[in-house]
Amino acid sequence: MAKRKTSNGQPLAKVWTSVRRIQSQGERMVVRLRRDARTLIARSRSEVTKEIRDLERRVVKVLRAASEEQVTRLERRVAKLEGVVAELREKTDAGQGIGRVA
Repeated sequence: MAKRKTSNGQPLAKVWTSVRRIQSQGERMVVRLRRDARTLIARSRSEVTKEIRDLERRVVKVLRAASEEQVTRLERRVAKLEGVVAELREKTDAGQGIGRVA
């Protein structure tokens, strides 16, 4: 049998190999999805509720940690700004006192 070629010169055998590989991957994915769906359906309501609560706790914990980190950063920035303001006050107070004669 003569080899047929696609318009860009690639043999059709390579194309069919690629199609079979993609089909095989798709079939494996469908099997996994079916298995996961059956497992999910087989679970009791209390199991699902418990898992949702656990997930909620983890999310809240992460959000709280992020918030605490942001607060810590803001506190550092405020402290730094307070230091700069104090330095500026000292300079302006010292500058006002030098040129004045009482």
